[in-house]
Amino acid sequence: MAELLSDDSRFSFIFVKFEGKDKASLSQRSNYGNKSILFAYEQMMNRLQAENICISDTTIRPRQDKYLFDYDSVNEAVVNAIVHNDWSISEPQISFFSNRLEILSHGGLPHNLSISEFFAGISKPRNLALMKIFSDLDIVDHTGHGIPTIVERYGKDVFSINDNYILITIPFDEEVANKVNVGVNVGVNVGVNETEKKILEELLKNPTLTADRLSLIIKKSKRTIERYLKALQDKGYLERSGSDKTGVWKIIK
Repeated sequence: MAELLSDDSRFSFIFVKFEGKDKASLSQRSNYGNKSILFAYEQMMNRLQAENICISDTTIRPRQDKYLFDYDSVNEAVVNAIVHNDWSISEPQISFFSNRLEILSHGGLPHNLSISEFFAGISKPRNLALMKIFSDLDIVDHTGHGIPTIVERYGKDVFSINDNYILITIPFDEEVANKVNVGVNVGVNVGVNETEKKILEELLKNPTLTADRLSLIIKKSKRTIERYLKALQDKGYLERSGSDKTGVWKIIK
């Protein structure tokens, strides 16, 4: 537990992206690790928020937004993967395909929890102390509603459970997935230049990046980066949520 919460941890939280519907072609691999699992969780959810593409129907009022996946359900699945994972086996992994998202945790059901109890929301976390910390920080409310939330939105068939692992497969909204090219190149091939494309790719990997950090990565002046960020916002590719220091970027097309 001390190592999971340490800022110098050997544990990691893996995000991998594949170009198609299988694992034949790896597109990206990001390691949100070697730091406190709390910070790794925050970075992972920022990444998933950036990946959650939105399309909008502006012909009706109020405007109707449709997202690639239900963010609240995915958040519940990720939290469950962390607090129920058997860290002595391996780390949880998030796999992003063109048609679905997979959240894998190791160790199967904890503490002789039955399948029926699991789906009923009976909470018996394998890492009880970690669950309490997540609860104290208001990341999770410890009421056991996480699994029922996922079931209500996607059904029980998205769960694959055995003695070795729990795999939750979140299917993407077909309309959203069909209208965009899901992946690193989402929306960045038309109407943007090479520098803007690089900025969007970096923000997909880490939506918390500041103009200062982007200038170092892309090797452009801070002023130039700020100009490109403003242009991307004006074109409708990017929006900012939160303050300049603590906010995150969200790619919206």
